[in-house]
Amino acid sequence: MDTAQQHVSRLIGGFWAAQVACAAASLSLPDHLAAGPMTAEALAQTAEAHAPSMRRLLRAMVALGLCAQEADGRFSLTEAGGYLRADAPGSVRGRALFTGDMLWKQFGDLTHQVKTGGRTQAVVSGAEGFAALQNDPPRLHAFQQAMAESSTLAARDAMKAYDLGRFARVLDLGGGYGGVLAELLKAHPSQSGAVFDLPFLQPGAEAYLRQAGVAERGGFMGGSFFETVPSGFDLVLMKFIIHDWGDEQARAILAKARAAATPDATLVLIEQVVPDTIAATPEHQAVIRADLTMMGMGGQERTADEYSALLAQSGWRLTGIVPSGAAFSVIEGKPA
Repeated sequence: MDTAQQHVSRLIGGFWAAQVACAAASLSLPDHLAAGPMTAEALAQTAEAHAPSMRRLLRAMVALGLCAQEADGRFSLTEAGGYLRADAPGSVRGRALFTGDMLWKQFGDLTHQVKTGGRTQAVVSGAEGFAALQNDPPRLHAFQQAMAESSTLAARDAMKAYDLGRFARVLDLGGGYGGVLAELLKAHPSQSGAVFDLPFLQPGAEAYLRQAGVAERGGFMGGSFFETVPSGFDLVLMKFIIHDWGDEQARAILAKARAAATPDATLVLIEQVVPDTIAATPEHQAVIRADLTMMGMGGQERTADEYSALLAQSGWRLTGIVPSGAAFSVIEGKPA
């Protein structure tokens, strides 16, 4: 067992692994290695990189379990490293790119955020940040891919804990590429629905839904949920949307959703709920890490009481909170 000093040292030393994973994903090394072992020199040539530095990066990947070094000196991909491939089922490549770039800069600004109570100065965030991404296609795709990856896992966990299959028409509100919608439609062949998000996401979302094999039953609708929310859906679902915003904006989104909802519609939020008392556990670390992330973007994670108040102030009533997976909960609301 670590001493207290070793524990703190290990926490401080955690910085390097995220950047190694990000660099490996940025250079597509796992994709290149998928066909078989390669030398550092061959990988450097393929990735248009500096060969001696490539060897040092590959050694770091070996140390982290992302690669293995063969007896002949070539490098091969491990099972863990395979999840950094772009086309791997369950890929976390988007998360690696997003973490090593945008989140890295944001957390480097944490002291400023705590001292001032303001959003990060390191990256553009809030509504301006989402809009600005359209002018940076690689960063936009990395961000949306990261969101789709987390949406896939969250949707699968949510379906185990809560019956999402009983709804005929589903609106994935603010759903980006439609990761949640795709998982629901794949699991429930009689279900249909749409993802609603900013119009510039349409090409990426439609491509994602086609690749998931659900484009015939799932489409894209463009707009801003601060202005209007489409009507005609039995379920209005938002995954990691409300936590992006402060209370005023969150109430506005929920109120627009309520105005579009039929009297018997259901609202589902998939969010991380802050416990009333925090402990040093992996589950609590996940939600508190997310809360610090949201602090830099102008949002926040919330307690059960805070979600109940938000819904009540927006025309909804909280009807249940069901734990889902290790860190997420399904928050159910009905029209008040």
